[in-house]
Amino acid sequence: MKKYYHYTTEFKLEEIIESEKIKLAVASVGGKNEKACAWVSSNPQWENTATKYESDELGNYHKLTFDEQLEKYGCARIQVEPIGLIPWNKIKHLAKMDLTYAESMVKAGIEMGGKQSEWFGSLYPIGIERWIKAEVYKNGEWIEYDVFE
Repeated sequence: MKKYYHYTTEFKLEEIIESEKIKLAVASVGGKNEKACAWVSSNPQWENTATKYESDELGNYHKLTFDEQLEKYGCARIQVEPIGLIPWNKIKHLAKMDLTYAESMVKAGIEMGGKQSEWFGSLYPIGIERWIKAEVYKNGEWIEYDVFE
């Protein structure tokens, strides 16, 4: 059975838990009427597009490696029930994304190691009542952080 996760940093995990919802975020792919979405992935290890970028002292951006992100920010995820999750190929239309920008986002995501077939979204915040568990990545494995019943 496929599982779905909202990937984030360990730093942000506690903030998300305290808010009791995975909030909506605009994909930032243009479109004046674009709707915000809550994003999840079916990747069972790590959603590569969740890896952060940082700028150096000259203002040049570079993507962190998984190990760099783990060391600087920690890696965390919340497993959610599949209720109301919409695959990327449908949600980009429902969210009224500019399709040219959406395709460039796919291209960038693939270059980062992501797969659009693993991307899902919700047009509504994903509340704690739909969460299964939270995990943090420690010593090479996902460790249970909290269980939601």
